[in-house]
Amino acid sequence: MNDSLEENISTSTPAATMSPDQMAMVLAFYNETVAFEQMIGIIIPSIFALIILIGVVGNVLVVVVALHRQMRNSTNTLIIGLAVSDLMFLLLCIPFTAIDYAMPVWVFPEWTCSMINYFQHISAYFSVWTLTLMALDRFLAVCFPVDSMTLRSTTNTVIIMSIVYAIILVSQIPIGLMHGIFHYEFIIENRSTCAIVSIADNSATIAQARGYFFTFNLFGYVLPLGITCVLYYFMLNRLWQTPRPGTCNSKPTGNCESKKKVTRLVLCVVIIWAVCWLPLNVCFFFSGMAYPDTLVLRGGKAMVIVQIASQVLAYTNSCLNPILYALMSDNFRKGTLQSEL
Repeated sequence: MNDSLEENISTSTPAATMSPDQMAMVLAFYNETVAFEQMIGIIIPSIFALIILIGVVGNVLVVVVALHRQMRNSTNTLIIGLAVSDLMFLLLCIPFTAIDYAMPVWVFPEWTCSMINYFQHISAYFSVWTLTLMALDRFLAVCFPVDSMTLRSTTNTVIIMSIVYAIILVSQIPIGLMHGIFHYEFIIENRSTCAIVSIADNSATIAQARGYFFTFNLFGYVLPLGITCVLYYFMLNRLWQTPRPGTCNSKPTGNCESKKKVTRLVLCVVIIWAVCWLPLNVCFFFSGMAYPDTLVLRGGKAMVIVQIASQVLAYTNSCLNPILYALMSDNFRKGTLQSEL
């Protein structure tokens, strides 16, 4: 998922065919680009290090608290799955991306390129489809509180999660295999980066390139978010707009208030995720539309900054959920205190 600066602004210019003025312009561009890369190579890895620190501490705490016997239920089981997905992303993906920003060449073996991008994709899919399952869990709890009690057991939740995760694990194998080390010449030096080689060297057809970008847009953002929105539409109608006998509107109780709080928490987690991943998905969409050109060729350095910022925002989401739990969940705060004791 890392469309790096080197991959996007690459060129091969034979010096023998250039005039002195042209050579001066090319060298000025080269020096300006290298200076920009060096700055990015310090700033972005530093931001990623902070994200990793906050995210690992927060998500480990979430897992510890949610595993507490008094906290075991379907929602917290899904929260554990979400936290583990974020930990996988934080520990197996972000460090390598940070090094990729800091170095002009890919310094790891080629198999690591495939592995890292495989884990990037499965962790992204794990997160969004876990959020969709959380929305489904809330929908059943709010709209069918009695009928869904058996279905929403911890055991059934684990089974459903396992099926969804297994589908994701298998479906993303081709994505990992598509990635490799792309070697290219950047003005006066040889470079390499981890990328889908067929897209980086423009050997992929337009249909193939758009298939990659648009598939991620559809199954990694639009479809799960659409399902979640539909589920929340019915939930909000039931909770706040349509009083019915036996529901929370007709008989407000402590249990009903608890359901509303959990529903609001899950909704906030989904909204934050959608906001964080929207810019990167927009970049993916327009990358597919622009192929075989790149967004950088059409937008210059400003587009590089937009792409980098969208990636940083998406990665930041991996450390935000524990903060939301701490701010919005009384049970999480109590569980944290109990785990410390």
